[in-house]
Amino acid sequence: METSLEVSRQILYGIAHYAKKHGPWILEYISGGISDQRLPEGWDGDGIIARVPSEKEAKKIAGNPAPKVILDPQRPFTAPKHPISRLPRVECDNVAIGRMAAKHFLSRKFTNFAFIGPSNASIVVCFGAWNDEPNWSEGRRIGYTEALAERGFEVNLYKGARSRHASANWTLEMPSVIEWIKSLPKPVAVFAPHDARARQVADACLMSGIPVPYSVAILGVNNDSTLCDTTLPPLSSIPLDAERAGYTAAHKLDALMNGRKVQSITLYNPLPVATRDSTLQLQTEDALVIGTLEKIRKAHGFNMRVGELAHEAGVTTRTLEARFRAAVGRSVGNVIRTSCLDEVRKLVESTDTPLAEIANLCGQQSAAHLADVFRRRYGLTMSAARRAQSSSRL
Repeated sequence: METSLEVSRQILYGIAHYAKKHGPWILEYISGGISDQRLPEGWDGDGIIARVPSEKEAKKIAGNPAPKVILDPQRPFTAPKHPISRLPRVECDNVAIGRMAAKHFLSRKFTNFAFIGPSNASIVVCFGAWNDEPNWSEGRRIGYTEALAERGFEVNLYKGARSRHASANWTLEMPSVIEWIKSLPKPVAVFAPHDARARQVADACLMSGIPVPYSVAILGVNNDSTLCDTTLPPLSSIPLDAERAGYTAAHKLDALMNGRKVQSITLYNPLPVATRDSTLQLQTEDALVIGTLEKIRKAHGFNMRVGELAHEAGVTTRTLEARFRAAVGRSVGNVIRTSCLDEVRKLVESTDTPLAEIANLCGQQSAAHLADVFRRRYGLTMSAARRAQSSSRL
């Protein structure tokens, strides 16, 4: 199991949690990426949990007498004639991920939808033709397109880079992605099967001047905080219940090592979407509105006044309000307050910043007034929200 990806580290944590509770087990793993993974030379342990990295390692794993549980096998390893295919496994419910992506975008009233599969640069290409879609991406695409078809919508699919060489090099592939994004009807919701690919879409939009999320909203998978929080704008993503997957894999292996039968395939689920700025419900093609929305987003609505924003935009307050209502169906003040309170809630729940200081940051001279507004909007006090979030982290 590679340690280079956050989702894989969560799986490892789940395995370790089970081992602490039901062990003692001695866990041996190799740090690094999927290409670094292999059975250690001369290893004679009691059980194997593996995300199989290559055909070479698949043969070693299949030939090892120890009980085995496979995690998220790629398509070649699920073929009926492959020895790995007969081993118990824990798999992500990829169709459910795609359906969740569709639900997220539908809740934001989109009517144009797109899907972009992974590039060769973002996956380990050990098998098959260069343009074969991995089974995990295929499942997410199918779930997405089926859920939208049920509501009468079609999905624009990215056809891929022009060549194998371009597909393996993002710098060479980017022009094809930009051309595809420009061709899509706007505003459009783009779903990518993992965060690295979603980040590439965001970068392509940034390079070509296409505003995210106003013309293009982007959603990824895995909720890798490093990727999501450093993307411009920050990337919404579907987390996976990866810790439970690791725990389940360890539970299966424990049963096998004790001579018990186990279910051949166990699915683990996606978790609710981690919403960030890349899927904000503010879709418009009005350049004036987009410019003002970006100012509000970057400042989180703190210390902003409608009249000042109108002056900076070179229009009257009345004109700015009219353009906002026509473009996004909301007043400027409503957008400012929503942005401000959402950021306040993040500060309350994810930091130890004193509540009085938070009030000062967002321009409220009275912490009591902010507390009242917060309670009316979210149904609980700021102190209660902080206690609840602190308890969930224990």
